[in-house]
Amino acid sequence: MTAPAGAIVKLYLDTGWTVREGDVIQTQTGRAYRVLELRRQERGRHAGRWHLVVVVLAPGELAPDDRIIPIRWYRR
Repeated sequence: MTAPAGAIVKLYLDTGWTVREGDVIQTQTGRAYRVLELRRQERGRHAGRWHLVVVVLAPGELAPDDRIIPIRWYRR
């Protein structure tokens, strides 16, 4: 099920990027999410994983000066 634009959702992200509040996470399909809250896991099996609370952006809602972090979904 796909969340509509404006919905608040949680994402877990494994990346080498340093994520900041306000950054935009964008998938290979063009779907985009603005980071509202974040935490980086420091211990355990998935140390380094980002735990994000994001808002789903509508198409065309990106600003020219947004910092975009590209991601690719992988199978669970």
